[in-house]
Amino acid sequence: MHSKRRIFRLEEFSCTTGETIRDIRIGYETYGVLNPEKDNVILVCHYFSGDAHAAGPAGADYPQPGWWDAAIGPGKALDTNRYFIVSSNTLANLNARDGRTVTTGPASVNPQTGEAYTMDFPLVTVTDFVHLQKRLLDHLGISQLVAVAGPSGGSAQAIEWSVEFPEMVPRIIAAISPGLYIHPFAAAMMECWVRPILSDPHWKGGRYDPQKPPDKGLADALRLLTLTALSYDVLLGFGYGPADPDRDPAQSLENTFKADAVLDEAAMQRAKVLEATSFVYMVRAFKLYDVRNRLHRSRAKYLFVPVESDMVFPPHLSETAVDTLREAGLKADLFMLHVDGGHLDGLTEMDLARSVLNEFLVT
Repeated sequence: MHSKRRIFRLEEFSCTTGETIRDIRIGYETYGVLNPEKDNVILVCHYFSGDAHAAGPAGADYPQPGWWDAAIGPGKALDTNRYFIVSSNTLANLNARDGRTVTTGPASVNPQTGEAYTMDFPLVTVTDFVHLQKRLLDHLGISQLVAVAGPSGGSAQAIEWSVEFPEMVPRIIAAISPGLYIHPFAAAMMECWVRPILSDPHWKGGRYDPQKPPDKGLADALRLLTLTALSYDVLLGFGYGPADPDRDPAQSLENTFKADAVLDEAAMQRAKVLEATSFVYMVRAFKLYDVRNRLHRSRAKYLFVPVESDMVFPPHLSETAVDTLREAGLKADLFMLHVDGGHLDGLTEMDLARSVLNEFLVT
């Protein structure tokens, strides 16, 4: 299955702060076939560091398969033989430096100055992400959705859809979700991700030299993020022997352990393509997420799919969300993924929920 990649352009967009962003460019991908009635559409929202490439094989442009390839495709949970899937980049997408992700954010050129926005870019929120997605769907002539779905930060966007545009959204699929708001513990954890960037001497208050980006701070941030997204069992699989058999960690502080070296390498590779200011903006956007006082608007039913071993957004957050939605008179259910890989299993193990999702989408 191959995606269709396009760019959505918008002359201007008003943020929830009241500020206006001009010359918006957002990349998006589609999978499957839009039917003549345009009523077979599922919007898929990406997670914190994800992008529009939600499905499809690895190729020259994308060295890895789409991040939700386990869920999207012919015969899969989000069946492209039946549904037309749309996935778009958010504003301030983290992958702004990878050479293929189209997004408007702090690294973009401000048309009023001819220079990068950096910290002059308006603060954006999950509500802004959803409002821009709505503009994209308007552009595509889509006025009704089968569902909005997404994992992690994508689930926050999906839930936001249910209270911002309730007339369009009958179903929400929220995998590895923070629930209906960002819990203070999760918010503090996310702030811990940010602090190494802010402490990098190259950061310079967000107005860093593009030739000298704060990549060390960004790599340290990504190390923390990756660690929390894994599990005890995954780290046990890495092992805790020496990274180099000839350099015993018991002999020198400069000699490293294998698990540390694996995390360091993964973080450094990601830091080369992510953009530090966008990382900081994205954390703030999700820390501001809270739909609890807008639940009375929703007409949707919800399916939460937590991962038993998740340490980023543990299952109790989804369980609490289900209870709260039911108390508000809404229909909400939960299907637990009993897997031991941590938060990231909400991306790779979604086939385990295929039959449940298939049924949810037609009832």
